[in-house]
Amino acid sequence: MSMTFTNDVCYGNNNELLTLLKGYSALIPPLHLKFPVHYSFIEVHTFLLHQVLLGPLLEQYPPSGRYQQSFWKWAIEHLERMNKDEEDGEIDTRIYDRYLSLMSSSIDPTGPPPDSYMTYYWRPSSSLGFTDRSSHETITLLESRTTIESGTTGLRTWCASFVLASHLIANAETIRDKTVLELGCGSGFLGIIVATIQQKFNERRESQCQPLPAVLLTDVNVGVLSRCRDNVQLRCNRSSNHPNITFSTLDWLDALSPPCSENTVTAFLSKASVGVVIGADIVFDPILVPPLVATLRLALSFESTRMVVVALTVRNEQTLAHFVTEAVKELCMEEVPHAFTSTTYFDLDTTGVDAGLDVKIFKFTLYNSAP
Repeated sequence: MSMTFTNDVCYGNNNELLTLLKGYSALIPPLHLKFPVHYSFIEVHTFLLHQVLLGPLLEQYPPSGRYQQSFWKWAIEHLERMNKDEEDGEIDTRIYDRYLSLMSSSIDPTGPPPDSYMTYYWRPSSSLGFTDRSSHETITLLESRTTIESGTTGLRTWCASFVLASHLIANAETIRDKTVLELGCGSGFLGIIVATIQQKFNERRESQCQPLPAVLLTDVNVGVLSRCRDNVQLRCNRSSNHPNITFSTLDWLDALSPPCSENTVTAFLSKASVGVVIGADIVFDPILVPPLVATLRLALSFESTRMVVVALTVRNEQTLAHFVTEAVKELCMEEVPHAFTSTTYFDLDTTGVDAGLDVKIFKFTLYNSAP
């Protein structure tokens, strides 16, 4: 979904209102949010009422009740302090009503956090021909709020996905007209980014009759694929209108099955005509390294595949070193510098499980192949 904000909200003396909206939408704990003190009570109150409480997107795909309860308690306390300083300051009853209804509901504040809709805001890069700083795209996902759910880590978006997404947004020309294969698609975040970039590029063409390239989203976990499909097809996401997105089970272990020319990974790739392969946070267990490297080598053996780009969180330096050592035996590797911060394109919870961990981006090609 595209959203346009007024200049004052987007890039006035500060962007505290927009940052607050992004924080609420991404479930950043109120303790780590900054209340917009550089605006008047009327400005802040109006924004909270109409953009946060009554915003159509957030009404249809709201944060969990547990998060809303903590947010509105925090927001009301700040508004009431501002209220004392302005003659016309009065908090709309709809804000109080929302908080009271949350207080009276059966929300367990002590158990595991429930699944919740998360909405992220980002701006298309100039490589897609967009220079309007007030225009933002949104991505909405139903995500797990726990580290592991149902035996998988794939039901939430991790920091490496935001790093890779920022790289792809800034270098949209590498994927905007290519078939893209994602290994380990998780909740669908990167797939939606890729689909949106392709759609926006197609809109800028003089002829809009050209078919969109494919986005091939794969994972080994059927439950993860189901959640990914549901998120990609949410009507608020541009990806729901992309006609060429597929969801497939792909087990990298099959890439090790001889003969190589007949295994299921080769069969999948032979039909896909992949241009670029991407993956985020897909090296977290040494056991995965041999099948992943074999899968990357198979993908790059096809003439259509130009490169593989992966973003990896450095949770265990030995595991990452093992992956790099095995990968360079068969593939040409380049580490891609990036200057990602939590506010480059996305406002993130910097206290989350990935806080403080380094993320590296690597590009792989075949030896002696064109870049």
